[in-house]
Amino acid sequence: MTPFFSIIIPLYNKEKYIQKTLKTVINQTFNDFEIIIINDGSTDNSINEVKKIDDSRIKVFNQQNQGLSWARNNGIEKSVGRYIALIDADDFWLPHHLNQLFHLIKQYPKAGLYSTGYTLQKSKHIVHRAKFNNLPENFKGIVPNFFKCSLQNCIAWVGSICIPKNVFNDIGNFDPEIFSEQDTDLYIRIALKYEVALDDSSVSAIYNRTMDDNMSNFSQKKTIPKLLYTYKNIESTDYYLKKYLDLNRFSTLIFFKLSSNKELEKILIKDIDLNNLNKLQRILIYLPNNIVRFLFNIKTKFKLNPLFIFKPK
Repeated sequence: MTPFFSIIIPLYNKEKYIQKTLKTVINQTFNDFEIIIINDGSTDNSINEVKKIDDSRIKVFNQQNQGLSWARNNGIEKSVGRYIALIDADDFWLPHHLNQLFHLIKQYPKAGLYSTGYTLQKSKHIVHRAKFNNLPENFKGIVPNFFKCSLQNCIAWVGSICIPKNVFNDIGNFDPEIFSEQDTDLYIRIALKYEVALDDSSVSAIYNRTMDDNMSNFSQKKTIPKLLYTYKNIESTDYYLKKYLDLNRFSTLIFFKLSSNKELEKILIKDIDLNNLNKLQRILIYLPNNIVRFLFNIKTKFKLNPLFIFKPK
């Protein structure tokens, strides 16, 4: 019998989290699903942690380390469910997550992407609920404009969504050429062609951000992401897509400032319409890099909510 959901979990060196993540999946009140774990060449004890959980719905596949997009795409190809739900190996679901998505699908069967309310967990006691621009609290329905409504937190976060498998067949899977913005690229492709349904009436997914951001991680961005050039033609006629991507350009530019990549800073800032940024964002762009790094360390130390930076103009 075909499961309703196929749950894809890419796994790479998450031995500290994968058991807890899996338990939040297994303990769902809606249980018509398969779990596909793609082991992306883990070198720690992640797989041994998975083997400690006895559940016939778990299927494990191994691949050489190829990165997140290849792992997710491999899982999608191996899946048999009608809807693809995604969760990373260190994030968590509340027990009603799949049930909430199931009822959203039944209510809006023609949507191309479904999402629920989610929180960003910065520590055991510091949790920030995702806030969506221009939507009332506890919104449930078809999102009127995905890009406009994603100018604070994105409507879609990988651990809060599910996507009909036929949508992947239509628009393609995750782009493996995109290093760390592959999720955003997928959301854009879907939102340009399909309606997006959101149930923010309750939180059902937890984005685990308890690990401190490491300054050295930002040095991995050595080029301007492909995503920021892909939709240039459409941006010229879609005001909110342009604004949404300018905020992504702003975030990338801050990464370049943190890693002191002044050459890419200068190139990228030319593509940003500064009118799409708020006053604080414009100030940050022109601050000296050492001050930006200092402010970043303060934000990380005190687990501050980045929404005060991303408050729409």
